[in-house]
Amino acid sequence: MKNHEWVDGKLLQTNKKYSHLKQKQKERIYQWMYDAYKSAYKKSGKYPDDKEDDQIVSAVMDRIDEAEIWIPAGEVKKHFRSIKRNLHKRLAKELRQDPEYKIHIQPLNVRLSVCKVNDYSGIDLTRPYCFIGTTDEENSLVCSEEMVPANTVERDDGWRGFRIIGQLDFSLIGILARISKVLASNEIGIFAISTYNTDYVLTKEENFRKALDALRGAGYEIEE
Repeated sequence: MKNHEWVDGKLLQTNKKYSHLKQKQKERIYQWMYDAYKSAYKKSGKYPDDKEDDQIVSAVMDRIDEAEIWIPAGEVKKHFRSIKRNLHKRLAKELRQDPEYKIHIQPLNVRLSVCKVNDYSGIDLTRPYCFIGTTDEENSLVCSEEMVPANTVERDDGWRGFRIIGQLDFSLIGILARISKVLASNEIGIFAISTYNTDYVLTKEENFRKALDALRGAGYEIEE
């Protein structure tokens, strides 16, 4: 029979179009496409680009095969690309309704230095953006560059930072991890500091604008 072939004991139409599927099949595949698109976003922390199309379609085809629905992979890929903008809008709307993405990010207008000091006698701890940490091995200090004390043993200047606006409940999970993932996927290293109220994230100054743009692209609100 023309345009048909036997596969695993079934006669399949090789030129079958996506439009030939039943409505319920289309609805199931649409949801699978959204699930795969969302999964790709969660893995990278950013909206999937064209390079990830094959991976997403492959995941969808696995579910199509499991459901014993017959449709050529080329048709599935073509349809996925035609609704990709719709999937993006749906995910963006879902993220906006997620409490995590209602948390705004505020850049700090200060250049910071990460230091190792002999002690904290030379630093005014009442000044803003002054973070200290003492262990059995060292005394660490993060402060504005002009506040670095004379008894500093080592220092690394040129850091910029932002904080997550609002007082974070200790029960909230994964907020800093999600931000870190977004920045890591954009090859941006970070230095994170947590306080009682919130989290601060530092990057090198040359990566700071790139970091804010990456977070904005991932759905976060940047207060500038």
